[in-house]
Amino acid sequence: MLNLSLIRHAKSDWSNYNGDDMARPISAKGVKKTRSILKFLEETEKKLLFKEIFCSPSKRTRETLDLLLEKISNKPKINFLEDLYHSSGVDIFRTVSKHAKKNKVLVVSHEPLLSDSITNFFIGSQNKHYLRAKAEYTTSAFFNVSFNCSDWDKIRKSNSSINFYIKPKDL
Repeated sequence: MLNLSLIRHAKSDWSNYNGDDMARPISAKGVKKTRSILKFLEETEKKLLFKEIFCSPSKRTRETLDLLLEKISNKPKINFLEDLYHSSGVDIFRTVSKHAKKNKVLVVSHEPLLSDSITNFFIGSQNKHYLRAKAEYTTSAFFNVSFNCSDWDKIRKSNSSINFYIKPKDL
């Protein structure tokens, strides 16, 4: 069984924006909302131990990852991938299939890459979590899916189970 979690970076701090999108930090509001998601994961036993993390190299995704690492009790392998930057156009599920080696993976990325990847992978699904993620993948939102297979190159819509999608305003 494989498990994949996707989180969008925390809300950006536009007051410090200097024209370099990669260097945009997260805001205090973003920190608060991301911590509310992490608290939900802990309190509802949805807390997952990640064995491998793939993160966009942007400042806001790295800062979001730092918040997550405060709550993760193990030491997952961390990979920074340019393909996870929002303008790459590369599908997240293909990226994970290509790079993942462990069975519990977390991806920290951007919009529209997250919702586009989910939409393309689960096209036609009527799962309520998929429909919500496809419609609005807000900052700090967290999506989780399991696959009934043991190799990432074998993941398919047909062997997947979407477990949940949670946004900070749901809490």
